[in-house]
Amino acid sequence: MSDGDEASYLGEFSERLHSDDIDVVCDALSDYQQAQADTRWGVDNRYWPLNNEVLFAARDLLDRAAVLDEEQRRRALSWALTMVWHLGEDEDADRIADVLDGDPDDGVREDALLAASTALEDGEEPNPRLLAAVRSVALDESLDARDRGSAIHALGDLDLPEVEDLLISLTGSDNLEVQVEAARRLTTPKKVRAHRDLLQRLVDSWPEDAGPWSQDVRDALVGFHSTYWKDAQLDDPVLRRAHDELRFPLSDETCLEAFATLLHSENPVAVGIALDHYEHWEGLRRALDDEDLAEGLLPEVLARAREVLRRPLSPAVVSALNTIGGQHAEPGDAGPLVDILNENESGSVLHEAIWMAGGILDDVVDARLVEAISGVIFDRPSELSDAKETAIRILADRIGADADDILLRAIRETEPKVQAHAVNYLIRTGGLERHPAVLEEWAERWDENPPDRFRGRKAVESVFGKPHSIHWDGHRLPDPALHRAHRRLRRPTVDASYHEAMRTMLESGDIAAVGIALDHWWDPEAAVARGGEEAREPARALVLALVPEILRQPESPPELSREYGPTAAHLTALSALRVAAMDDLPVLAELIENADDSYRHHVLDVARDAFWAGDASHPRLVQALGDVVCDEAVPMNDRELAMYLLREHRSDNTVDMLLRAIRCPEVEIQSAAALALAKDDTFEEHRPTIEALAATWPAEDVPTEVEEVREMLDAPGEE
Repeated sequence: MSDGDEASYLGEFSERLHSDDIDVVCDALSDYQQAQADTRWGVDNRYWPLNNEVLFAARDLLDRAAVLDEEQRRRALSWALTMVWHLGEDEDADRIADVLDGDPDDGVREDALLAASTALEDGEEPNPRLLAAVRSVALDESLDARDRGSAIHALGDLDLPEVEDLLISLTGSDNLEVQVEAARRLTTPKKVRAHRDLLQRLVDSWPEDAGPWSQDVRDALVGFHSTYWKDAQLDDPVLRRAHDELRFPLSDETCLEAFATLLHSENPVAVGIALDHYEHWEGLRRALDDEDLAEGLLPEVLARAREVLRRPLSPAVVSALNTIGGQHAEPGDAGPLVDILNENESGSVLHEAIWMAGGILDDVVDARLVEAISGVIFDRPSELSDAKETAIRILADRIGADADDILLRAIRETEPKVQAHAVNYLIRTGGLERHPAVLEEWAERWDENPPDRFRGRKAVESVFGKPHSIHWDGHRLPDPALHRAHRRLRRPTVDASYHEAMRTMLESGDIAAVGIALDHWWDPEAAVARGGEEAREPARALVLALVPEILRQPESPPELSREYGPTAAHLTALSALRVAAMDDLPVLAELIENADDSYRHHVLDVARDAFWAGDASHPRLVQALGDVVCDEAVPMNDRELAMYLLREHRSDNTVDMLLRAIRCPEVEIQSAAALALAKDDTFEEHRPTIEALAATWPAEDVPTEVEEVREMLDAPGEE
């Protein structure tokens, strides 16, 4: 968008915001809200440069709402409060309180509570009046649970003793939804520590279907245990207390003490739990009020993790690997990593070790690490396929073409799921250009028994590309020459060999080969994707000659197409026709002239689309349409469609065709042609002919065109 365009629409939007018409202002705020909603797709709100004006307009509506009629007042309040929810500040608190104190209806109350959450969080101290108004909604048992829940939500993030007391009291509500919402606001680690007994009693009293948010409370009571040690028990009571304190701390000081107790323990499970708490977002950082305290512990944590790596077969190794990861890995870590990769049989340990090794390979290609990662691919059982796939990914991403020999070997020697990964990562690094013969050879073998998909795509498609075809997908051409030609069409480039392969298949006389070639010709993901629109041109004439021939033939053998059965050939031909003749009206005319009843209607449909796309006609096409209209042997639905096209899209010879059509014996054709002439500039010239024809039409049970023609004949002429 140019600067001028942006200035223009922003200027127009600003004018609407400042309008004296309430409805105009509300419509503008509605547009802002829609643009704000669209930000969930990763785009900016196009009106954000005018945020201050939007907030000013919202405040103005809130100030003027009392003097508006009921309908306008409700609309103005709703949109104004929605804007305050997005953009509001502490100074809007009294305006929101005015709305809540005014006994609003449910919709406006909900909007006001959303706005209240913004205003309450913005101030250094929450506005006492707004705080009281929201508290009143939360306690009002006459209100719907949804409104009370919205009030609890608006208060829930305020760290105030009076709010905490309110939440505790609301957990005793008779309304289950209110109970659950209040309990949710007591689930931070420190509040769980203070109110665990209360929350546990609540959870025990709730039914299983207490609503989706009830699970948040149940999970909070368990707290973050660890990543890799959930089933492990700490026998030492000191370590158990430290773990409990780490999950539900009373203060940052006690939390850090508990973390240090576990981290520097000689118990490998305790060390692993501590490392998990440091690495996981639900762990130490969430428990601390000051997250920066956790960042300051990083050198100590990494040092402890490296101590674990250097201990032979330590159970805590998986947590240590995950903590260091690729982000903190250093070349000096390579030795312990090689030992872990060579000796460990745990899938999770191997996965984390490979990721950490990837961090080292980013900086330096260590041959020992490459060999150890390769050993995971080839020397581990098939049950560890996830670790094997991680190994393939890391090698391909980090060392690129230097991993070719390993990936090619993986294609030959590993199980299908791992093969698929090897193929796709080899192709991602340009391997198809370096090893086309090898990859095509293996893809040939996969045609009948393909390995697992990779990110939704068949491995064979990664080599030969898409599509196999649309209507013949999965069919393997038995003739070797045709099979080679099909394979050439699937390669990503277009040159003389591509066009030769297309011609070979189109001229083969094999119905499936012809169909596959036609699919490659018309499908945008095939010829056009490989070489642009010009890639279609060399075969266009041949396609146009084949289409009517195919459409005149019987249906194709059903076994040739797994999905489309006997209709495959005709569907392929019609798809090709829609592309081949769309921009060539004389060719369409020729096809209409030679069409039979089996496919004439489809050609007329293509002509209609071509007319709509280009808004032009052609004398030969008009002649062909006129011939269809006047041919009594043609089915009436084809004749009526041809008449519609004839009268809607004019050429120099259209009037001649219409005069010819009014001499047809059928009233439907006569009246449609007469109506087209009556709407033409030459109406008066043909009035006597039309009047004489109309006199022969029945008085009742006639087409609507008859009635329209009679009305036009009876209408007074211009003075």
